[in-house]
Amino acid sequence: MFHETEPFSGWLAYYDSTDDEYGPFFGVEANHADYERFIYTFPAHPNWDDIGSESLLVKVLYADYEEGYAIIELFGEWNDIHLNDFKLLAENVFTYLLDYYVNKIILICENVFHIYLDTDDYYQELQEELEEGWVCVIRTREEVQQEMERYGIDRFLYRNAQLDQLKWRKLNPWELFQVVDASISRLLPK
Repeated sequence: MFHETEPFSGWLAYYDSTDDEYGPFFGVEANHADYERFIYTFPAHPNWDDIGSESLLVKVLYADYEEGYAIIELFGEWNDIHLNDFKLLAENVFTYLLDYYVNKIILICENVFHIYLDTDDYYQELQEELEEGWVCVIRTREEVQQEMERYGIDRFLYRNAQLDQLKWRKLNPWELFQVVDASISRLLPK
């Protein structure tokens, strides 16, 4: 199952993370002859990118450095208890984006099957680094959202039910950003 689940490729005409000289996956080649990426011991499709986690893979689907946003798809388990996945995500992906003034991040979580949280330290730290920016999660599974609420992580990650129903693949990246940004703008204090 894992080896068949591919990251979304419908925006490759607009952006390819392997060609992004500012991004964390510049020059990374997918080896389609041999599975080198894993979620625990299960092979994953080679188009996912490794952030140093045993349980979580990512794909930067789009980054717009002029407008300051990125769209990232996640795959696997988000495990902060044993593997510090959010810390790895922040250090190995977000820092590259923040260095080039990307402070609005959309995380597509429909392929995050479980989430195991511990504390909110990393989330608080990222929120401070983002300054006027935000992280929004969309298409979260109900059990994932419940766990975020239980640990209070949802106060650092924007989400709403309408965005969870969004058919994002039918949009181009800037349309998705506009929908998410408008939704968040209504929530932010004026």
